[in-house]
Amino acid sequence: MSQSLVATRRRARLLAILAACVTTAIVRSGWKAGRAVAQPAAPSSATPATEPATPIDLGDEESEGPIVSDSGAGYIDNAIVGHVFRFRFDASYNNPQPGRAEFFWPVAAGGGPGPGPDIDVDYQDFSAYLELLMLPRLSVFIEAPARLLNPELQDNAGGLGDSNIGFKYAFLQDACTTTTAQLRVYLPTGDGDRGLGTEHASLEPALLHYRRLTERLSFFAELRDWIAIGGTPGFAGNVLRYGLGTSYVLSDCEACRPLSAVFEVVGWTVLEGGTGITTFPPLATQLTSAVGDTIVNAKVGFRWQLTPNADVYAGYGHALTRETWYEDNFRIELRWLF
Repeated sequence: MSQSLVATRRRARLLAILAACVTTAIVRSGWKAGRAVAQPAAPSSATPATEPATPIDLGDEESEGPIVSDSGAGYIDNAIVGHVFRFRFDASYNNPQPGRAEFFWPVAAGGGPGPGPDIDVDYQDFSAYLELLMLPRLSVFIEAPARLLNPELQDNAGGLGDSNIGFKYAFLQDACTTTTAQLRVYLPTGDGDRGLGTEHASLEPALLHYRRLTERLSFFAELRDWIAIGGTPGFAGNVLRYGLGTSYVLSDCEACRPLSAVFEVVGWTVLEGGTGITTFPPLATQLTSAVGDTIVNAKVGFRWQLTPNADVYAGYGHALTRETWYEDNFRIELRWLF
């Protein structure tokens, strides 16, 4: 094992420990704050016993603001915090540059730990996501994926992908709007040499927004910055992600289950990193900078409410640009609120 790979894994372990400590500190502080709010002050001797103590002003955090099920987003991260369990399936086809910025898998060039070049990678992801509300506006989450990989040139593979943990804080909120800061930490739990992970940790700070425009129409947006920690020098980099979307409730009556149509546009721009452009036959790979590579996808789908606490989403994404992470994507998602 190379020294650079050992150092990368050490940094990943330290980052995981740091993230766990930060999350634990947030949870403990939130629990203590909740106990402090829950305990009323003892009545003063100057105050009649019949007069209730003045409640602590929480800004109506518990009674105001959208709830998780208000957002129909299928591909854009949800700005609304809450207790959520989600199971998601993705089928994606034709990734021609899987090593681009080491966003999908690591390169093999330059001493990198990747499986090698490829021209057309299909893959299926199965992921379980759990989000828990710690305070009225603060939640923590963890996501664990599994991946099936079907490259054109490399061997098929299957197993655990790169997991991620993080937190969300809704710092702006009113009856119709939520704006949230999110931090996601990707952990290298997948085997990079088989293409199941990146073999490096990554940080992804994000800004998420939700706005209910009318009783039926809502708007949502995201801005996320994926930053590789370690990785292969000259290839692992920085990818900016951005997206806008709307959802419209098509049916909303007492006798029917609400059905919403969802439309989203999501883009990525590589700010730093390299890639390998492979052709076959004959097999040849040109190593080049990926800076400036921009990918834009259109996403359409439907979200159907099964019960007051559960819904299902089905969507399709297609690349609008020559550069792609995938040409086509199909997504099915089950979401439970508790």
